[in-house]
Amino acid sequence: MIAVFIDFLTLVFSFLLLRRISLKHDETHFSGAESFFLGLLAWIFLLSVSGWGFLSLYLTYLLLSEKVLGAIFGLIFIAMASGFAFSANEVLDSSTVIQFVRRALVFRPTKPHSLIFEEELDKKRVRDIHAETSGRAFPTMGTQKRALTKEEVQQLQQEALTPKERPPRSMRFEEEVQLLKTGHIAHITDPWRIYNFSQSLHDLYAEMYELEIDPQTRTFQFRLNIHNATETALQNPMYVFELKQDLYQLLQVLNTDPWLGWYSEVFDHIVVVCFGNESDAFGHMQMYPILRIDIVRSQLTDREGRFFNAADLQTICAFTFANGKPLPEELL
Repeated sequence: MIAVFIDFLTLVFSFLLLRRISLKHDETHFSGAESFFLGLLAWIFLLSVSGWGFLSLYLTYLLLSEKVLGAIFGLIFIAMASGFAFSANEVLDSSTVIQFVRRALVFRPTKPHSLIFEEELDKKRVRDIHAETSGRAFPTMGTQKRALTKEEVQQLQQEALTPKERPPRSMRFEEEVQLLKTGHIAHITDPWRIYNFSQSLHDLYAEMYELEIDPQTRTFQFRLNIHNATETALQNPMYVFELKQDLYQLLQVLNTDPWLGWYSEVFDHIVVVCFGNESDAFGHMQMYPILRIDIVRSQLTDREGRFFNAADLQTICAFTFANGKPLPEELL
């Protein structure tokens, strides 16, 4: 039994030392003396594992042939310890330690640099294709990289924080113009979202959806989501007044937005359908139309740069509002 404990302690301590070294210094190039002592430690671990198996066979022989009942305690201990080792295999990082031991047994614990033929062949093909298409050698980077100066770091930070320049017009403008000339509706939601991805002229730009220009009715129409516009909130006169202010400011900004200016000859009305939200019986938020505005652009142009009381918004446009109730479908 004493031999079992001695072998067990040797096995545990050598394993833990090898595990610590393999997890923290697997890429380190050890010196000759360090490689020698690590090799000795690996051999001690290997002999301990062999002794563990030899003691198991020896105790089994004593129990079955010599009828030594005391050997059963040693076998129970070996079985319990071995079972724990197998159950905690991943926790103990056994696979990593075994790979490290295999290299340390030959007194070369440093991890070798393997060469994968398929990867190197792919790299060569990339270089050849680059040379054929560009007529220049494939660019390579030296092993030593120059450290960035303080001014270069500040410049990179400034470039990363600077918003990207917005495109002056839709990327599909020519295609949209052809549709408008033939009397078809041009849907510009996707170009609009890209246009305002990095920055916008108004906070409500991000809530505009289903943008379209109809040359038949000469209208620019879109859907506007108002996330905090519940039925209870829309019955509050102060909330409705602030909502009118935001909508009037949005309309003025849209009327002077240079991106929409490319379509100025196609539409002279702006139609906004505002959607509020309310939870249903299951607690899910449902969007429903609460407000519709149809305004002639000349009304906005005449008041550009001048004070306008948002409470009188309904006097300069077709303002349809049902005090928080859903609008009828024929108005959408």
